[in-house]
Amino acid sequence: MTLFTVAWRYLQGRFVTSVLTIVGVGLGVSLIIATFLLTRGIREGFIEGATDYGLIVGAKGSPTQLVLNVIFRMDAPMPNIPFRAYEDLQHDPRVEVAVPVAMGDAYQGFRYVATTDAYFAPFSGRRRAPALSAGRFFRSDVPEQPTYEAVLGADVARRTGLKLEDRFFEGEEMAAYPLTVVGVLRATGTADDRAIFISLASYWEMNELSRRAMVKPLTAVLIRPKRLSDLAALHRGWNVAPDIQAAFPTAVLLNIFNLLSLVEDVLLVVLGAVVIVVGLYLFVTMYNATFERRREIATMRALGARRSTILGIVLLESCALATLGGLAGILGGHGGAYLGAALLAARGGPPTHALAVNALQPVTFGAVIVLGALAGLLPAVLAYRTEVAENLAPL
Repeated sequence: MTLFTVAWRYLQGRFVTSVLTIVGVGLGVSLIIATFLLTRGIREGFIEGATDYGLIVGAKGSPTQLVLNVIFRMDAPMPNIPFRAYEDLQHDPRVEVAVPVAMGDAYQGFRYVATTDAYFAPFSGRRRAPALSAGRFFRSDVPEQPTYEAVLGADVARRTGLKLEDRFFEGEEMAAYPLTVVGVLRATGTADDRAIFISLASYWEMNELSRRAMVKPLTAVLIRPKRLSDLAALHRGWNVAPDIQAAFPTAVLLNIFNLLSLVEDVLLVVLGAVVIVVGLYLFVTMYNATFERRREIATMRALGARRSTILGIVLLESCALATLGGLAGILGGHGGAYLGAALLAARGGPPTHALAVNALQPVTFGAVIVLGALAGLLPAVLAYRTEVAENLAPL
């Protein structure tokens, strides 16, 4: 009979205690895995969704709100700016690309994003332009003759079940302006996956206020300058306007990352406390088990078992509990991160990759086993020093 077999039999003999210990270790590991996956996923989601445009021009207010609303489809909508701001930027010799964007209402929680075909066009220095997985892009229609065509992000098509040629609308007041699905975008892992793209003409006609307005509204204009040296001048020039501001998306992302770093520091302290609690729980479990088995250990010693054998059995028990708890915790952590990512997505948060596998999992698993060995070391030494005469004496 091997040492592992003996240790396993001891664990089976304390089935309820063993299961509770495994669950306790698993919960601690789950919390660690889920926390790291979500925090890293949120950071990567912001990086992946970062725009290729150097400047965003929108209504006066918070630059952070402007960037989150236009680029990541988060936060409250911004006030509108007049369409002539886009026309001025389009004719500015310092601007290479200017893309108008108008943020509309939503269909089943997915925002309408009105723009032109320039939003999907590749340009020099663009990392990845949106591409179609099915259908075509909407037509560039004129304001007087909107076609009400829609291009769906990958998540929108998957969650709503809409497909090519389907017509849809939200609310009875929009029944007169049904949209027709003409295309579906490939998944990008960005906020575009959760957007419904329509033409500006369709947006203006669907919205009662803009339909009647002489000056058509926009939410923002995305700008890519011809030279990086032009960014500062464009930023200063538009920020002197009384009702319009220009914001650097990279500066806003830097502020967001600084806030995330503070949150991560707090989480590290909490996770450190979790590690200490898990280690103490394992130690108390193994100590109590060893103390209760003094007579059994003394009997084994009397039958010829060496001290090193007793030491190995107790260490194997502790490592086995830590190993099973670690495996359960890794699976539970991925499950918790997946649920957290789904909740964030449902609330309009940045997309996260909750099921990513990298060095985190093996490092955490190895650390849990080491923690189990350390927690079982003192009880193992206690078992090692068990005296036969003292513990087999009549009670």
